[in-house]
Amino acid sequence: MFASHHANRRSTVEQIRRAVAAALDDERGAPRTFVVTAGPGTGKTHTLQALASELPVRTRYARADDMSWRQPFVAASRLVGVELAIPVPDTFEDQLYSAVDDLCADGPLVLILDDAHHADAASLDLATRLSGATRALPLVLLVGRRPLPERDVLNRLVARGEVREWTLPPMADTDIADLAAEFLGATPDRELATALSATGGNPMQAISLLRSLQLSGGLQISGGRASMAPDAAADVASGTRDAIAEHLALLDSRARELTQKLAVWGGPATMTDLAILDGTTAASLVGAAQTAIDAGIIAAQDDGTLAFTHDLYADVTYAGLAPMLRSVLHDAVANHPANTHDTQAVAHHRLAAGTDTDAMLDAVRRAEDDLANTPSVAVDLLDNLARTTATAPTATPGVNVALAVALARTGQLTRANQVAEEGLATATEITEIADLLRIQLFALIAKGDTDRARALIDDTLQLPVGDDVAQGLIDLRRYVSLLDASTPVPVEPFFDVESESPTRSVQGLVGEALRLFLIGQVDDGLRLALTASRRHGEDLGSGRLATSSADVWPPLLGLYSRGPAAAADLLESAVKLRSNRGTDWMTAFHEFTQGGIDFGRGNLDDSAAAWDAGLERASAADMGWTSQAVAGRSIIDVYRGELASATTRLDAWDAAGLPDQFGFPLSGRAWSLLHEARRKLKPAATNAAATWERALTCRLYGWLPWFAIDCARIGTRAQDTALLEAVVEGLDSMPYPPTTSAAGPVAIARARCLASLGRIDLAEFLDIAERAAAELAALGDGLDEAYAWEEAACAAAALAERTRARELANRAFVVMQTMGAVTMSARLASRMRPHGIRMDPNAVRDRPTHGWGSLTKTEVTVAELVATGLSGGEIAEQMFISTRTVQTHVSHALAKLGLRTRVELAAFVAAQR
Repeated sequence: MFASHHANRRSTVEQIRRAVAAALDDERGAPRTFVVTAGPGTGKTHTLQALASELPVRTRYARADDMSWRQPFVAASRLVGVELAIPVPDTFEDQLYSAVDDLCADGPLVLILDDAHHADAASLDLATRLSGATRALPLVLLVGRRPLPERDVLNRLVARGEVREWTLPPMADTDIADLAAEFLGATPDRELATALSATGGNPMQAISLLRSLQLSGGLQISGGRASMAPDAAADVASGTRDAIAEHLALLDSRARELTQKLAVWGGPATMTDLAILDGTTAASLVGAAQTAIDAGIIAAQDDGTLAFTHDLYADVTYAGLAPMLRSVLHDAVANHPANTHDTQAVAHHRLAAGTDTDAMLDAVRRAEDDLANTPSVAVDLLDNLARTTATAPTATPGVNVALAVALARTGQLTRANQVAEEGLATATEITEIADLLRIQLFALIAKGDTDRARALIDDTLQLPVGDDVAQGLIDLRRYVSLLDASTPVPVEPFFDVESESPTRSVQGLVGEALRLFLIGQVDDGLRLALTASRRHGEDLGSGRLATSSADVWPPLLGLYSRGPAAAADLLESAVKLRSNRGTDWMTAFHEFTQGGIDFGRGNLDDSAAAWDAGLERASAADMGWTSQAVAGRSIIDVYRGELASATTRLDAWDAAGLPDQFGFPLSGRAWSLLHEARRKLKPAATNAAATWERALTCRLYGWLPWFAIDCARIGTRAQDTALLEAVVEGLDSMPYPPTTSAAGPVAIARARCLASLGRIDLAEFLDIAERAAAELAALGDGLDEAYAWEEAACAAAALAERTRARELANRAFVVMQTMGAVTMSARLASRMRPHGIRMDPNAVRDRPTHGWGSLTKTEVTVAELVATGLSGGEIAEQMFISTRTVQTHVSHALAKLGLRTRVELAAFVAAQR
């Protein structure tokens, strides 16, 4: 056992050291977030501090204490070095995040958050967000925690794919002996070493044993050797807490009373603070304080406060108090003058006292007002209240609503739904029932659990609700059915837009806007979506969870209606509205739309950055509507030639069983392109045909044009006449003319199919493709422009117009190489070869793979803004993207330029100028 403990402890610490070193060396794929879990008194803090002292880079260390969890962002503020704002403003998390971003500008950084089990939920939420940012920043996050108390937010952090966890084993007997020698200034003899080995490798228990021996006179030191006195009781406590309890029992009554007050206080306190609790003076506590200090149980801090030397002393002291006595002291602390304006401290102590339900409710409601901008901390407080008053749920009206709202705002949608559902079982007030239903429906819909959402709506419609409420629920049901395409898109309008729009709810406007978009009346849908967004701003009340998705849709519909450039302007406006209206839950959806805009422009690197950032947020928030981003990232992988990565993404998506947003069979499109890239043309055509049929069955005419080009090309290459016929028939059946942005793809796809079927000659198709390519270039639609030049080049080659074919192919290669779409380039080259035309795509590379010229337009813009001295947050604000996306662009720019820090990037840009 000795050898095993020794090897395990040393081995684990060495593994942690090597993992951190690998992350700092920027090893591709190396985890950058590490969690060290250890029981109380096992030396976790000592290990983390030793690691920090050995690292060759800048390190910031902060340790949460017993009071930290009640103060929003207190742990994060200490860690980052930003002064804590009280009350906490709505933007404070972003301020801290930007501060980390700025710290990383100078090079690698290690952040160590110790005793995270004590940290406030807001700080832990930030740590989770930073964990995702480690992919793009030169940042390593190291978190130390105990397994108990369990914290949901910590468990979610540990469960993330990029996080690696170690459990710290006990210390070896030789290490415990070395620790004792350092503590005593003398080497333990064999008898004392044997007693120490019985502590099981727990350094805190060993120190407590030594202190108990010292206080009882049972320790002798002579000639550099430490031994136990002949009459010393060498009984070793069965556990660490027992050892601590025995150590505390040696204090006199006055010192024990002082430590009890300090334990209930919950953190460092002055002697004056403690004296006020029972009406004594600070001077009267001097003797008691000195006794506890001499015993090594508390220490006098530089700021004039007393604090426990280890939180185990506080835990055991608190647990040893009779519940009635704890309640008395908690009420006294709540009434203390020092806490008059600390609503969170008062609420904590009222709840801990548990003696007066009205006082608890009043204290929690006061604290809630201060926690409006930190919902994760509000969750902890309201959870505590719910547990404390669990025997009388009807006595706490509004608590379930407040808790469900806070959970939804923090992205804990599963729990938000659960709390709302449990609250509905006991709620009696109509307003409370309505609020709980609204939150539950929001959570279910956001999670993609549309079957349960529909069932809940149907059940509610059976109740005696008013006409307005019933119409709102019907509108919501229609919206849900459009989202998951449970039925084909209705042909008939939900209402007469011209006459009824002014009296319809925002949800009703959104539902009809989406129906118009999906059925192919995209321009009309966009106009109505903009109306819904304006109405949403007028209807939005303060202090409520904004559950309407009205601000999500205008940029997305703009992309399908007017193209990428116009959609970018609409998204900029939507991001401003999101900030003003406090609807941060929309951030992931706006990131997805940004990814779609960049994808349409052919900026694959920028598109991947936006979709990755959005998927990260959606994953943290239990959101289910991620099909657009997952399929889009898979297609980017295919275009880049990363086929194994595309397969992994698509397999994971298929296994997850999540719904396709609007029924768009995007993963089917991605599978078709993947098969084609692997030159499996028959499976590609089969998959494309099934995907096309599914979209037609659902009447997804607003989406079909962008898949039509792929189907036409794959059908031509696979000589699948049935697929080609299906595409022509489907395009001809579209009930409305294509939009400006869809006209080019429709013209190319239809003409390609007709030419392959022999119904028009290739010369006519060539003219159509060339005109469409020029129109798409004018719209900024780089991806479809590349498709158009490819088809034109292949048509010219088939007509034996070799010079023209080469010229057109070169145009396609320039666009494809600029995108980094190596698979598309290889595909075009292979399609030219049967016509006797051999071309090297790399010979016409427009943008190199390294150096300043390799940067995308967005990366250049970000780099230039870095050079002006702007922080990541300031760049994000100026460009209307997230700080996380800025970090990704900076990371890409550094990699392409062979640089490591933003300082180096700024100098490089200056040299370029």
